[in-house]
Amino acid sequence: MTSTLARVAISQSELFREWADGDIARLVEVSEVLRLESGTLLHGPGETVPFLYLIASGSLRMSLRTGSNREFAFRLRFAGDFLGLGPLLSGEPFVYTVTCRGQTHLVRIPGPFLKDMLVRNGRLAVAMFAGFNRRHRNMIALYADASTGSLRARLASLLGLIANASGHATNEVEVLQDELAELLGTRRQGVNRELRALEKLGVLALEYGRIVIADKAALQELAILPTPAPLP
Repeated sequence: MTSTLARVAISQSELFREWADGDIARLVEVSEVLRLESGTLLHGPGETVPFLYLIASGSLRMSLRTGSNREFAFRLRFAGDFLGLGPLLSGEPFVYTVTCRGQTHLVRIPGPFLKDMLVRNGRLAVAMFAGFNRRHRNMIALYADASTGSLRARLASLLGLIANASGHATNEVEVLQDELAELLGTRRQGVNRELRALEKLGVLALEYGRIVIADKAALQELAILPTPAPLP
């Protein structure tokens, strides 16, 4: 079962989607599936980590600590996303803290093995970095949208970002209002007020621990810029 989970996560990842079956099989052979409980600390700032992680299920919270020792979330990563590619290739340590937001399954790929494959086969490197570049540009555009404008527009942009974070569109966003407030740099009361207003408009429905987007077109119109379509 673990090898099946690893194969699915690797083959569907934006990084490896264009790799041949044989190359994916080699990664599956050396990869390990981790099952982590909610609140588990994966890595902290200053750690040099020789792995690439793919999120098979669940989600991760990335946080930073300010000079005044206040911790805040700056990114959430969901199933289908990846973690650690930059630190792995550069050899630089993590600058953030990574914890599990719920029970999470990660596929852990040994960094030295992956880098050896990239060095030996330039075609694999080009395909992987093309995927990384598409994701990077998409995320920059979305976060830029979510950093300006009215709270409602910023919230709509951020919900669109999270819904499309894995590259596979979904109508359900598993996120807490406290987390949305942290990511938007505002108060929870303001986020709750806007969410309730959007619920009355029929744009979304609020459930415990998640938000169901009922009208994606309406949400996109409210966003500062249209939310990009999921990556192919």
